Amino acid sequence: MTQQKLGSYLSLCTQFYDLIRPEPPEDAYAFYRSYVSNAVGSILEPMCGTGRFLLPLLQEGFNVHGFDASEHMLEALHAKAALKHLHPTVWHGFVEDLAKTEQYGLIFIPSGSFGHIIDLNSVTQSLKIMYDHLSKDGLLVFEAESSKSVPSPLGIWRGVVCHKPDGTMIIVNRLTTLEDSVCHSIDRYELVEGSRIIQTEIETFNVRLYDDSSVLINLLKTVGFRDIRMMNPFDKKSVPDMDATAIVYECRK
Repeated sequence: MTQQKLGSYLSLCTQFYDLIRPEPPEDAYAFYRSYVSNAVGSILEPMCGTGRFLLPLLQEGFNVHGFDASEHMLEALHAKAALKHLHPTVWHGFVEDLAKTEQYGLIFIPSGSFGHIIDLNSVTQSLKIMYDHLSKDGLLVFEAESSKSVPSPLGIWRGVVCHKPDGTMIIVNRLTTLEDSVCHSIDRYELVEGSRIIQTEIETFNVRLYDDSSVLINLLKTVGFRDIRMMNPFDKKSVPDMDATAIVYECRK
């Protein structure tokens, strides 16, 4: 089992995330739903977060399982599931620790979450583990971000305020740098009630970027994937724009 310790997606981050992204974008949901509806057998969403994609799919009757490395995210997922009277099959864990006997017809990772696997050896290991958990002819579909997604200029603090329904607010400040194809961020989350800061959390938030698509293509081929396709986000018929902020990879076992 990996000895990783998650340094992001803590309590305030989870609350902030759910407030600014309560639902999946319509185009992204329709895109991944099209894969889900054509999948044979069970479906897996690693890094499922608070269930932004998983819960609506489950509500539609699809057999989607999921897991996440953030216990705070999973707590939020279960709370939302209870309100919808859903009983999701989800668990706590990292991709590198996935060891299920079940095989899946589709594994999908939306929203660039794949980039949270930073070390390239861990990336290779994770791809191999997901390959092993796919059934024959199963698909892996995920997004990988490029440096075009990084805000410019770098090295300055940026802030945003999010108001909660209970009258409190969360203030977020982020400092972003870029080094060796990894975007590094230090995030400060402050929960404010009236004029008082009542809770503060500091997170590190890192994302591996893939400006050179051949890096991922070679890793995917190394672990055994075939019929690897690249496309612009949420457009299966597109030719990938190498200046895009992200590229979607579709890979068959």
